[in-house]
Amino acid sequence: MSNKILKYVRTVVFIAIVAGLVRCMDYAMMPSGYIRYIIHEADNADTDEGYDNIIIGASHARSAINPVKLDEAGASDNAFNLAIPGETVTDSYYLLMESDRHNNVKRVIYDLDYQYWCNYAEREFEDCFIYTWLPFSNVKLKYIADNLLTKDFRTVYSKRWAYEISPSAIMNNLKVKSSAAYRNYSMDAVEIHDAGGPYAAKGFFYRDMKMDSLVPSDIVAWDESGISDKVLDSFEKTVQYCKKNNIELVCVTSPITPTTSVNGYSEQAGAYFTRLCEEYGVEYYDFNLLTMDTLPRTDDDFFDEEGHMLGELADRYSDILASVLLDKCDKSTAFYGTYAQLELAVYENYVTKPVSYTHLRAHETTLHL
Repeated sequence: MSNKILKYVRTVVFIAIVAGLVRCMDYAMMPSGYIRYIIHEADNADTDEGYDNIIIGASHARSAINPVKLDEAGASDNAFNLAIPGETVTDSYYLLMESDRHNNVKRVIYDLDYQYWCNYAEREFEDCFIYTWLPFSNVKLKYIADNLLTKDFRTVYSKRWAYEISPSAIMNNLKVKSSAAYRNYSMDAVEIHDAGGPYAAKGFFYRDMKMDSLVPSDIVAWDESGISDKVLDSFEKTVQYCKKNNIELVCVTSPITPTTSVNGYSEQAGAYFTRLCEEYGVEYYDFNLLTMDTLPRTDDDFFDEEGHMLGELADRYSDILASVLLDKCDKSTAFYGTYAQLELAVYENYVTKPVSYTHLRAHETTLHL
Protein backbone atom coordinates (compact mmCIF):
# COMPACT_ATOMS: atom_id res chain seq x y z
CA MET A 1 0.00 0.00 0.00
CA SER A 2 1.45 3.36 -0.99
CA ASN A 3 2.17 6.02 1.57
CA LYS A 4 -0.47 8.27 0.00
CA ILE A 5 -3.22 5.67 0.36
CA LEU A 6 -2.06 4.81 3.88
CA LYS A 7 -2.33 8.48 4.84
CA TYR A 8 -6.00 8.57 3.77
CA VAL A 9 -6.72 5.31 5.58
CA ARG A 10 -5.23 6.68 8.77
CA THR A 11 -7.34 9.83 8.44
CA VAL A 12 -10.54 7.83 8.01
CA VAL A 13 -9.68 5.57 10.95
CA PHE A 14 -8.91 8.58 13.15
CA ILE A 15 -12.22 10.25 12.28
CA ALA A 16 -14.07 6.99 12.95
CA ILE A 17 -12.42 6.62 16.35
CA VAL A 18 -13.27 10.20 17.30
CA ALA A 19 -16.88 9.75 16.15
CA GLY A 20 -17.12 6.55 18.17
CA LEU A 21 -15.75 8.22 21.27
CA VAL A 22 -18.25 11.09 20.89
CA ARG A 23 -21.11 8.60 20.62
CA CYS A 24 -19.89 6.80 23.74
CA MET A 25 -19.60 10.05 25.69
CA ASP A 26 -23.08 11.16 24.56
CA TYR A 27 -24.49 7.82 25.68
CA ALA A 28 -22.81 7.91 29.09
CA MET A 29 -23.08 11.59 29.99
CA MET A 30 -26.23 12.90 28.31
CA PRO A 31 -29.37 12.39 30.46
CA SER A 32 -32.52 10.96 28.92
CA GLY A 33 -34.69 14.00 28.24
CA TYR A 34 -38.16 15.02 27.19
CA ILE A 35 -37.02 16.28 23.77
CA ARG A 36 -35.97 12.80 22.63
CA TYR A 37 -39.28 11.40 23.82
CA ILE A 38 -41.59 14.01 22.30
CA ILE A 39 -39.93 14.13 18.87
CA HIS A 40 -40.22 10.34 18.69
CA GLU A 41 -43.90 10.55 19.64
CA ALA A 42 -44.53 13.20 16.98
CA ASP A 43 -42.86 11.02 14.37
CA ASN A 44 -44.74 7.85 15.33
CA ALA A 45 -48.46 8.51 15.47
CA ASP A 46 -50.73 5.56 16.18
CA THR A 47 -52.85 6.10 13.05
CA ASP A 48 -52.06 5.85 9.34
CA GLU A 49 -52.93 9.51 8.76
CA GLY A 50 -50.81 10.62 11.69
CA TYR A 51 -51.39 13.94 13.43
CA ASP A 52 -53.44 16.51 11.54
CA ASN A 53 -53.02 19.43 13.97
CA ILE A 54 -49.60 20.29 15.39
CA ILE A 55 -49.13 22.75 18.27
CA ILE A 56 -45.76 24.52 18.37
CA GLY A 57 -44.38 27.03 20.84
CA ALA A 58 -42.67 26.88 24.23
CA SER A 59 -43.58 26.04 27.82
CA HIS A 60 -46.72 28.22 27.98
CA ALA A 61 -48.20 26.29 25.06
CA ARG A 62 -47.27 22.94 26.56
CA SER A 63 -49.12 23.85 29.77
CA ALA A 64 -52.08 25.53 28.09
CA ILE A 65 -53.28 23.54 25.08
CA ASN A 66 -54.64 20.03 25.60
CA PRO A 67 -54.81 18.32 22.19
CA VAL A 68 -57.29 15.73 23.49
CA LYS A 69 -59.78 18.56 24.09
CA LEU A 70 -59.36 19.74 20.48
CA ASP A 71 -60.05 16.21 19.26
CA GLU A 72 -63.10 15.81 21.48
CA ALA A 73 -64.57 19.07 20.22
CA GLY A 74 -64.08 18.09 16.59
CA ALA A 75 -61.53 20.83 15.86
CA SER A 76 -59.01 18.12 14.95
CA ASP A 77 -58.96 14.43 14.23
CA ASN A 78 -55.67 13.79 15.97
CA ALA A 79 -53.88 16.81 17.45
CA PHE A 80 -50.43 16.77 19.02
CA ASN A 81 -48.63 19.26 21.25
CA LEU A 82 -45.03 19.66 20.07
CA ALA A 83 -44.35 22.67 22.27
CA ILE A 84 -41.13 22.26 24.28
CA PRO A 85 -39.84 24.45 27.13
CA GLY A 86 -37.05 26.57 25.67
CA GLU A 87 -38.26 26.07 22.09
CA THR A 88 -37.13 29.08 20.08
CA VAL A 89 -38.82 30.52 16.99
CA THR A 90 -36.10 28.86 14.93
CA ASP A 91 -36.68 25.52 16.67
CA SER A 92 -40.41 25.71 15.92
CA TYR A 93 -39.75 26.01 12.20
CA TYR A 94 -37.66 22.85 12.01
CA LEU A 95 -39.89 20.92 14.39
CA LEU A 96 -42.81 21.72 12.09
CA MET A 97 -40.91 20.38 9.08
CA GLU A 98 -39.85 17.30 11.02
CA SER A 99 -43.42 16.53 12.12
CA ASP A 100 -44.71 17.10 8.59
CA ARG A 101 -42.31 14.42 7.28
CA HIS A 102 -44.28 11.79 9.18
CA ASN A 103 -47.80 13.22 9.41
CA ASN A 104 -50.47 14.67 7.19
CA VAL A 105 -50.43 18.08 8.88
CA LYS A 106 -53.43 20.21 7.99
CA ARG A 107 -53.23 22.91 10.65
CA VAL A 108 -50.50 24.42 12.80
CA ILE A 109 -51.43 26.19 16.03
CA TYR A 110 -48.49 28.46 16.83
CA ASP A 111 -48.37 29.89 20.35
CA LEU A 112 -46.41 33.15 20.21
CA ASP A 113 -44.57 33.93 23.45
CA TYR A 114 -42.85 37.30 23.12
CA GLN A 115 -40.11 36.22 25.53
CA TYR A 116 -38.61 34.18 22.69
CA TRP A 117 -38.74 37.15 20.33
CA CYS A 118 -37.46 40.04 22.37
CA ASN A 119 -33.80 40.25 23.43
CA TYR A 120 -33.51 36.48 23.23
CA ALA A 121 -29.79 35.85 23.67
CA GLU A 122 -28.51 33.28 21.17
CA ARG A 123 -25.90 31.14 22.85
CA GLU A 124 -23.54 28.48 21.63
CA PHE A 125 -24.94 25.57 23.61
CA GLU A 126 -28.63 26.39 24.09
CA ASP A 127 -29.09 27.00 20.36
CA CYS A 128 -28.45 23.29 19.84
CA PHE A 129 -30.42 21.70 22.63
CA ILE A 130 -33.40 20.69 20.44
CA TYR A 131 -31.53 20.27 17.16
CA THR A 132 -29.32 17.49 18.53
CA TRP A 133 -32.34 15.22 19.04
CA LEU A 134 -33.67 15.57 15.49
CA PRO A 135 -33.38 12.25 13.61
CA PHE A 136 -30.86 12.27 10.78
CA SER A 137 -32.79 13.46 7.75
CA ASN A 138 -32.99 16.26 5.20
CA VAL A 139 -34.50 18.43 7.95
CA LYS A 140 -31.46 17.98 10.18
CA LEU A 141 -29.10 18.62 7.28
CA LYS A 142 -31.02 21.80 6.47
CA TYR A 143 -30.76 22.90 10.09
CA ILE A 144 -26.98 22.41 9.99
CA ALA A 145 -26.64 24.28 6.71
CA ASP A 146 -28.87 27.15 7.83
CA ASN A 147 -27.64 27.63 11.38
CA LEU A 148 -24.66 25.64 12.55
CA LEU A 149 -21.83 25.78 10.02
CA THR A 150 -20.25 28.71 11.86
CA LYS A 151 -20.51 27.18 15.35
CA ASP A 152 -18.02 25.19 17.38
CA PHE A 153 -18.06 21.74 15.77
CA ARG A 154 -18.00 20.09 19.21
CA THR A 155 -21.36 21.70 19.96
CA VAL A 156 -22.86 20.75 16.60
CA TYR A 157 -21.80 17.10 16.53
CA SER A 158 -22.07 16.17 20.19
CA LYS A 159 -24.45 16.77 23.06
CA ARG A 160 -21.75 18.23 25.29
CA TRP A 161 -23.97 21.22 26.15
CA ALA A 162 -25.83 19.01 28.64
CA TYR A 163 -23.24 16.49 29.83
CA GLU A 164 -23.43 15.43 33.45
CA ILE A 165 -19.99 14.21 34.39
CA SER A 166 -20.27 13.09 38.01
CA PRO A 167 -19.78 9.32 38.53
CA SER A 168 -23.26 8.96 40.03
CA ALA A 169 -24.88 10.74 37.07
CA ILE A 170 -23.01 8.60 34.57
CA MET A 171 -24.01 5.40 36.37
CA ASN A 172 -27.64 6.53 36.42
CA ASN A 173 -27.55 7.39 32.70
CA LEU A 174 -26.12 3.98 31.85
CA LYS A 175 -28.78 2.28 33.98
CA VAL A 176 -31.62 4.21 32.34
CA LYS A 177 -30.32 3.77 28.80
CA SER A 178 -29.96 0.04 29.20
CA SER A 179 -33.61 -0.26 30.24
CA ALA A 180 -36.54 -1.40 28.12
CA ALA A 181 -38.31 1.89 28.91
CA TYR A 182 -35.54 3.86 27.18
CA ARG A 183 -35.42 1.55 24.16
CA ASN A 184 -39.21 1.76 23.82
CA TYR A 185 -39.32 5.57 24.21
CA SER A 186 -41.39 5.41 27.37
CA MET A 187 -42.01 8.48 29.51
CA ASP A 188 -40.74 6.40 32.43
CA ALA A 189 -37.22 6.80 31.04
CA VAL A 190 -37.39 10.60 30.84
CA GLU A 191 -35.30 12.26 33.52
CA ILE A 192 -37.96 14.91 34.21
CA HIS A 193 -41.36 13.31 33.63
CA ASP A 194 -43.44 15.59 35.82
CA ALA A 195 -43.96 19.30 35.10
CA GLY A 196 -45.84 20.43 38.17
CA GLY A 197 -48.30 17.67 37.35
CA PRO A 198 -48.47 14.38 35.48
CA TYR A 199 -47.95 13.83 31.78
CA ALA A 200 -51.43 13.38 30.32
CA ALA A 201 -51.01 12.49 26.64
CA LYS A 202 -49.94 13.80 23.26
CA GLY A 203 -47.45 16.35 24.58
CA PHE A 204 -49.66 17.85 27.30
CA PHE A 205 -48.85 17.99 31.02
CA TYR A 206 -51.75 18.46 33.41
CA ARG A 207 -50.29 20.79 36.03
CA ASP A 208 -51.98 20.35 39.41
CA MET A 209 -49.29 21.58 41.78
CA LYS A 210 -50.93 24.51 43.55
CA MET A 211 -48.64 26.61 45.73
CA ASP A 212 -49.58 28.83 48.68
CA SER A 213 -48.64 31.76 46.45
CA LEU A 214 -47.54 32.19 42.85
CA VAL A 215 -43.95 31.20 42.14
CA PRO A 216 -42.10 34.50 41.52
CA SER A 217 -40.84 35.01 37.99
CA ASP A 218 -38.53 37.56 36.43
CA ILE A 219 -40.41 39.07 33.50
CA VAL A 220 -38.64 39.71 30.21
CA ALA A 221 -38.95 43.36 29.17
CA TRP A 222 -40.58 44.11 25.83
CA ASP A 223 -38.27 45.79 23.34
CA GLU A 224 -39.40 45.70 19.74
CA SER A 225 -35.98 46.94 18.62
CA GLY A 226 -34.47 43.86 20.26
CA ILE A 227 -36.18 41.41 17.89
CA SER A 228 -33.42 39.84 15.83
CA ASP A 229 -33.45 39.29 12.09
CA LYS A 230 -33.00 35.57 12.76
CA VAL A 231 -36.27 35.40 14.71
CA LEU A 232 -38.18 37.27 12.01
CA ASP A 233 -36.61 35.13 9.30
CA SER A 234 -37.63 31.94 11.09
CA PHE A 235 -41.21 33.14 11.52
CA GLU A 236 -41.39 34.11 7.84
CA LYS A 237 -40.05 30.68 6.86
CA THR A 238 -42.74 29.05 9.00
CA VAL A 239 -45.46 31.12 7.29
CA GLN A 240 -44.12 30.36 3.81
CA TYR A 241 -43.75 26.65 4.56
CA CYS A 242 -47.38 26.44 5.66
CA LYS A 243 -48.60 28.32 2.59
CA LYS A 244 -46.48 26.22 0.23
CA ASN A 245 -47.76 22.97 1.75
CA ASN A 246 -51.40 24.06 2.08
CA ILE A 247 -51.27 24.00 5.90
CA GLU A 248 -53.55 26.34 7.82
CA LEU A 249 -51.54 28.48 10.24
CA VAL A 250 -53.28 29.94 13.29
CA CYS A 251 -51.18 32.05 15.65
CA VAL A 252 -52.30 32.52 19.24
CA THR A 253 -51.06 33.93 22.50
CA SER A 254 -52.41 31.79 25.31
CA PRO A 255 -53.66 33.54 28.47
CA ILE A 256 -51.16 34.20 31.24
CA THR A 257 -51.65 35.23 34.86
CA PRO A 258 -54.18 38.13 34.83
CA THR A 259 -52.07 40.50 36.95
CA THR A 260 -49.05 39.88 34.74
CA SER A 261 -51.06 40.38 31.56
CA VAL A 262 -52.17 43.87 32.65
CA ASN A 263 -49.00 44.92 34.48
CA GLY A 264 -46.42 43.37 32.19
CA TYR A 265 -45.91 43.60 28.45
CA SER A 266 -48.79 41.60 26.98
CA GLU A 267 -50.47 44.64 25.45
CA GLN A 268 -47.35 45.79 23.57
CA ALA A 269 -46.51 42.27 22.44
CA GLY A 270 -50.10 41.56 21.38
CA ALA A 271 -50.24 44.74 19.31
CA TYR A 272 -46.98 43.79 17.61
CA PHE A 273 -48.11 40.24 16.80
CA THR A 274 -51.41 41.58 15.48
CA ARG A 275 -49.57 43.85 13.04
CA LEU A 276 -47.09 41.15 12.07
CA CYS A 277 -49.73 38.50 11.37
CA GLU A 278 -51.84 40.97 9.37
CA GLU A 279 -48.75 41.68 7.28
CA TYR A 280 -48.33 37.98 6.51
CA GLY A 281 -52.04 37.26 6.12
CA VAL A 282 -52.13 34.91 9.13
CA GLU A 283 -54.89 34.58 11.73
CA TYR A 284 -53.89 35.77 15.20
CA TYR A 285 -55.80 35.64 18.48
CA ASP A 286 -54.60 37.26 21.70
CA PHE A 287 -56.40 35.08 24.22
CA ASN A 288 -55.29 37.30 27.09
CA LEU A 289 -58.22 39.43 25.92
CA LEU A 290 -60.82 36.71 26.50
CA THR A 291 -63.52 38.19 28.71
CA MET A 292 -63.78 36.98 32.28
CA ASP A 293 -67.26 35.70 31.48
CA THR A 294 -65.94 33.63 28.57
CA LEU A 295 -62.96 32.23 30.47
CA PRO A 296 -63.24 32.86 34.22
CA ARG A 297 -59.73 32.95 35.67
CA THR A 298 -57.69 34.38 38.49
CA ASP A 299 -54.02 34.25 39.43
CA ASP A 300 -54.81 31.09 41.42
CA ASP A 301 -55.36 29.23 38.14
CA PHE A 302 -51.66 29.55 37.32
CA PHE A 303 -48.49 28.08 38.75
CA ASP A 304 -46.29 31.16 38.55
CA GLU A 305 -46.28 34.88 37.84
CA GLU A 306 -45.03 34.23 34.32
CA GLY A 307 -48.25 32.43 33.47
CA HIS A 308 -47.95 28.64 33.23
CA MET A 309 -51.51 27.33 33.47
CA LEU A 310 -52.78 24.71 35.82
CA GLY A 311 -54.57 21.80 34.17
CA GLU A 312 -58.16 22.68 35.06
CA LEU A 313 -57.90 26.09 33.38
CA ALA A 314 -55.97 24.59 30.46
CA ASP A 315 -58.84 22.22 29.73
CA ARG A 316 -61.38 25.07 29.77
CA TYR A 317 -59.14 27.24 27.60
CA SER A 318 -58.60 24.38 25.14
CA ASP A 319 -62.38 24.03 24.76
CA ILE A 320 -62.62 27.73 23.88
CA LEU A 321 -59.69 27.47 21.48
CA ALA A 322 -61.50 24.59 19.77
CA SER A 323 -64.65 26.69 19.40
CA VAL A 324 -62.63 29.51 17.82
CA LEU A 325 -60.99 27.09 15.39
CA LEU A 326 -64.43 25.73 14.50
CA ASP A 327 -65.76 29.29 14.08
CA LYS A 328 -68.43 28.58 16.69
CA CYS A 329 -67.36 31.43 18.94
CA ASP A 330 -68.83 34.92 18.77
CA LYS A 331 -65.55 36.81 18.83
CA SER A 332 -67.28 40.18 19.21
CA THR A 333 -68.48 39.21 22.68
CA ALA A 334 -65.84 36.65 23.69
CA PHE A 335 -62.94 39.13 23.60
CA TYR A 336 -62.39 42.52 25.19
CA GLY A 337 -61.69 45.19 22.63
CA THR A 338 -58.84 46.73 24.61
CA TYR A 339 -56.46 45.97 27.45
CA ALA A 340 -58.04 48.83 29.39
CA GLN A 341 -61.25 46.79 29.52
CA LEU A 342 -59.29 43.73 30.63
CA GLU A 343 -57.54 45.73 33.34
CA LEU A 344 -60.85 47.05 34.64
CA ALA A 345 -62.26 43.53 34.84
CA VAL A 346 -59.17 42.19 36.59
CA TYR A 347 -59.10 44.90 39.25
CA GLU A 348 -62.85 45.31 39.80
CA ASN A 349 -63.94 41.69 39.64
CA TYR A 350 -60.97 40.04 41.28
CA VAL A 351 -59.74 42.77 43.64
CA THR A 352 -56.17 42.33 42.49
CA LYS A 353 -53.56 44.92 43.40
CA PRO A 354 -51.26 46.25 40.66
CA VAL A 355 -47.82 44.71 40.50
CA SER A 356 -44.60 46.45 39.52
CA TYR A 357 -41.96 44.26 37.90
CA THR A 358 -38.58 45.81 38.49
CA HIS A 359 -36.47 42.69 37.97
CA LEU A 360 -36.07 41.82 34.31
CA ARG A 361 -34.01 39.10 32.73
CA ALA A 362 -32.89 37.52 29.50
CA HIS A 363 -34.74 34.23 28.92
CA GLU A 364 -33.28 31.11 30.52
CA THR A 365 -33.85 27.73 28.88
CA THR A 366 -34.51 24.55 30.81
CA LEU A 367 -31.93 22.34 29.20
CA HIS A 368 -32.99 18.82 30.11
CA LEU A 369 -36.60 19.30 29.06
